[in-house]
Amino acid sequence: MIFKEVGDEMGQVKKLFVEFKSIFFSNDVLKENETHANIVVATTMFNLFLIGLLTYILAKLNVFKVGTEIMTRVMLTDMILLLIPATICFMVRGSRKWLRVYLFMCYIIAMAFTDAILKYNVTLVMVLPLILAARYYNKKFTIWVGTFTVIAFLVSTNYTTLYGQQDLNSYNLIIPEGTVITVESTLRDAVTSIKVDETQRLKNIYLHLFLPKLFVYSMVMFACLQIAQSGKNMIEKQIEITDNSSRINTELALAYNIQKGMLPSTFPAFPDHDEIDIYAMSIPAKEVGGDFYDMFLIDDHHLALSMADVSGKGVPAALFMMVSQILLHVITDEGGAVSDVMTRVNDILSKDNKLGLFVTVWLGILDLQTGKMEYVNAGHNAPLLYAKQRGSFEYLKTKPNFVIAGMEKIQYETSTCYLEPGDRIFLYTDGVVESTNQDNQQYGESRLKAFLDQHMELDAKDTILAVKQDLNQFVKNAVQFDDITMLELQFKNQLETSSFTKEWDADITMLSRVQDFVSSVLQENGFDTKVANQIHLAVEEIFVNIVKYAYPNERGKCRITISPKPDQIEITFVDHGIAFNPLDKEKPDVSLPAEERSVGGLGIYMVEQMMDEVEYHYENQQNMLKIAKKRG
Repeated sequence: MIFKEVGDEMGQVKKLFVEFKSIFFSNDVLKENETHANIVVATTMFNLFLIGLLTYILAKLNVFKVGTEIMTRVMLTDMILLLIPATICFMVRGSRKWLRVYLFMCYIIAMAFTDAILKYNVTLVMVLPLILAARYYNKKFTIWVGTFTVIAFLVSTNYTTLYGQQDLNSYNLIIPEGTVITVESTLRDAVTSIKVDETQRLKNIYLHLFLPKLFVYSMVMFACLQIAQSGKNMIEKQIEITDNSSRINTELALAYNIQKGMLPSTFPAFPDHDEIDIYAMSIPAKEVGGDFYDMFLIDDHHLALSMADVSGKGVPAALFMMVSQILLHVITDEGGAVSDVMTRVNDILSKDNKLGLFVTVWLGILDLQTGKMEYVNAGHNAPLLYAKQRGSFEYLKTKPNFVIAGMEKIQYETSTCYLEPGDRIFLYTDGVVESTNQDNQQYGESRLKAFLDQHMELDAKDTILAVKQDLNQFVKNAVQFDDITMLELQFKNQLETSSFTKEWDADITMLSRVQDFVSSVLQENGFDTKVANQIHLAVEEIFVNIVKYAYPNERGKCRITISPKPDQIEITFVDHGIAFNPLDKEKPDVSLPAEERSVGGLGIYMVEQMMDEVEYHYENQQNMLKIAKKRG
């Protein structure tokens, strides 16, 4: 029990020491604010030094006289106490932990010396340090400055009783009229010579000099403590707002990256399809946007295109946009008529749509073999269609359907157009044609059509970039109020019907389906059994390698294109996995017994021996391995 009591007492002493230390080296002041406050105090001290220096020079020039020699010495002391700390502060740029304590100790002592030689009760000299201390927004430090100032000015008051100038109006002196009093000694000797009672004199000094200062000072100190606390609260609130703003900006940046990642951004998007050229761009007006586009192959010869604009802006529109894009992609990929896809998506989005958001959508499916495009326009801007025979762009205007997510049970109507080789289609959102310049003029549909007509020689990418540059020149410094999204498809040639393409998950369970696909093409094109067996072995080896090694940390896809030729068959494997050229692997020495050969490399070696051609390319972040086998 005794040890516990001693421990408690030691704990209290330690707590008191920590509390006392925190007054001098408290960490609850923002470093940036403390540095700035130090500079403010140092600047004030330097200005006072200049005033004191000017006063001293004028006294030496006898412009006015200083009462006693000691007052001159006090002035010099004050100037030193003001100049040296201020200079040190400027040299270290106000950024040392001990600096504020050092500044105020010198500053308060200098002000106390000044007060000691003043004739009148100048309370402002006493208040200035406290006002400056409140600028640190630290109550503990303000209390420390106040306490130190009271002690310093109490000492200066006692100093005044010996050497200072004293106003004799505070005494009831009976002096004959015409009497002249000359004082050539200390104040104490002077008042003794005029027979002033010493006890009464000290009482008058504390009553008339110190107590009024202390009264005013107490009120100012209370106000400064409130200022310090209010300032600290304000800064903490500012920090909280800044942190929240930073967190929101970080989250918005993350949302932007997620949203951007959902939009196809690898071009050329379909490197195996030379018959099309496609490019797209989306620029949100805010951190995240409500526009989106999509492009994907439903099967080996059907291409889906979509362009959409969600009502509203910001995060709600962005979330609604992502849900809408996923639904459109998934349901379209399942197959079926375009109108049925739109009906299903609309019913899902309309259900429990409490925010009342809606989406304008243009969705089309293009048959790459025939050029036939079936599409639905659900309240979206009419795209521009370029017909090579016509030689110009025209708006593909049809009766628009109702927007998506506006109302359930809507039946959408499908429209049809045909693209010939050389034709193109330009999709966009209203942010393009409604872009406004500083004169409140819109870019407009007519200007967009005229610009595209003048730049028909450009490919899809250069067309999009040229339109964006023309938009920038038109709006100049005007603020972008709406998302800007564009997509252009150029239909170069019809897809040869002799090529067959399918895509599977890179999963070993898909091997039987892959082999069924290969077998059907081989049978349809009359390849004999011996050649077919060799092709099946090669396909199995390559597909299994992709499954095992292409995607070590994620699930991926494998796309296989079979191109029968009159004299041979070509099979191309495409994956987005780790870049790896199997043909670079060292060839195994088949002359050695199996147990003496190094592991690996035998499978691809067998493929090279069985096939007539084996080629590897890595393009657009894709592994492309092509094998070819002659009919025999």
